[in-house]
Amino acid sequence: MGIIEKVENIKDDIVFIYTICKDIEEARSMGYSTIREKLAISMDYWIINSIYPWQGVIQEVDQYILMFSTKKLISEKLIKHIESEHSYNIPMIVRCDTDMTNLPYSLWVDNTLANEEKYITEPEAKIKKDNEEGINYYEKLK
Repeated sequence: MGIIEKVENIKDDIVFIYTICKDIEEARSMGYSTIREKLAISMDYWIINSIYPWQGVIQEVDQYILMFSTKKLISEKLIKHIESEHSYNIPMIVRCDTDMTNLPYSLWVDNTLANEEKYITEPEAKIKKDNEEGINYYEKLK
């Protein structure tokens, strides 16, 4: 497929979904699960300091903000997934539409999310590579 066809096949815009969670374990867990389920192409997270009222008392706590990049067409599935995994009774989940995304990134997102191959973690990839090299090594010995 040529570049013109690929550009015409980009089905929808990229959006960002934001949420906040209590700790790094929850942040990483949500990141891995959404990437594995192909609900997002990436998730960035960083620590923030938050001040907000909760049950009549002003709270000041450290939290993690998460920013997911995904396609608009699957953003509702991503939001439902976040809601189902979130530890907060009332999680903040916001979708931000984009006005523009550069073409190479848009094509990468579209192709990566459309790929049916299962994602694996870096440790899983190393084991897979070691196993493949081991098989090849033993086949060479024959």
